[in-house]
Parts: sequence; structure tokens; C-alpha cells
Amino acid sequence: MVVEFASPPGNAQEIALTGFQSLARFTQASHREGEAGIQVLPETDVTLSAPRPVHHLGLQQIVAREPIRNSAATGWQYLVLTKDGAVASSEVSIGTDERPPMLELVNMGPFVQSTASALQRLEDFPDVRSGRYELHMLKIPALWAFVLWLRQLDGSADLFIVLSPAPEFLEAGRIYREDELLDVLEDPARRRLESTPHQAAERRSSRQVRSSNLS
Repeated sequence: MVVEFASPPGNAQEIALTGFQSLARFTQASHREGEAGIQVLPETDVTLSAPRPVHHLGLQQIVAREPIRNSAATGWQYLVLTKDGAVASSEVSIGTDERPPMLELVNMGPFVQSTASALQRLEDFPDVRSGRYELHMLKIPALWAFVLWLRQLDGSADLFIVLSPAPEFLEAGRIYREDELLDVLEDPARRRLESTPHQAAERRSSRQVRSSNLS
């Protein structure tokens, strides 16, 4: 198994670490002030995992069965690690000519542990052991689905591991191939589009335009 990592902008790691440390200082101050339910994070003795590009997949793209490789890249994600394991993820948005990279979010939720667990289990999957991949993260926010994406470097047979917690139509921890994943996502995406008024209106308008072009 070969898993490689893409290279982020030069200061992405610094931004990710600084953002996490700011949150850690906040949790420590809140704990000292007696606030209940605050998870205290360490500010020092932490390291960042190798980065992975973050992509967002939209409902329209799913319904249209667009290649997942066409999904928009939006940032870079790191796991924040201590000697006891992952405690958070820190995500940096992609900069443009007008806007430099900046902190997007620091997450302490359940996807942190499921991401760390999936990474530790990669060698358990025969398909992964025999391939060469680059690690990415795929987010489908409208369906509340988050997926570890193994992008094949010497071909197009990408693999996708669904993270927990997963919506009922996906199996957390399972490896999907692209067609399998889109097959499962298509109906929920279509239903979500139809249940969202402005998106449904856009789809009806698009169909009307196509019909008029054909007449």
C-alpha cells in the first residue's frame, strides 16, 4: 500500500496549528472559570497529521452523476494529535489571489475519531493494500455525509470510506467504489433537491428552458 499526501500552501500548517491553539486557550480559560461541559484541549505537545485536500460535493452534481473528481476543492484538513491520539481536526480554506488561506474551522466532534480510526484501518482493506493513492476528504454537507477519499494515482479506480456517524442510507466504515457511492446517494440527493423550494424551482426552470430549446 502506498498512500501519498498532496502539498498545501506553505503557511497552511501554521494557520491550522495557530487556530487550534487559540481554541485550546479558550477551553482552558472556560474551564478555569467553571463552565461545565467544556472539553479542555492541550495547547502544547500536539502535532498535526499529514494534510489532505477537502472537497465539497453538491446535490446537483450527484443527481447529474458528475465525476467526483470534478468536485470543488475548498481547503486542507489536518488531524491534531497528542500522545493519546487525535483530539480535533483543523481546517484551512484555500486562498485566492485576493484572499490568502485562512482558518476555516476546528472540529472536536465524532468525525475526528472516525477519521483517525479509518486511517488506522487502511491496511485492513485488500483493495487499498494493492494500490497507490492520494488521501483526500469528501464532504457532502446537504446529506450530512463525510467520506475519506482514496484517489488512485495510477488510475481512476478511487475508493471511498464513509465516516461515522453516517446517514441511514450509507454504511459507516464500508469502502465504496465511485459508481456504488453515487448509486446510494442519488435518490436522497434528488429527494433533498425536490424538498428545497428554491432549488426545485431552479430545476423546473432548467427543464422548461431545455424543453423550449427542443421545440
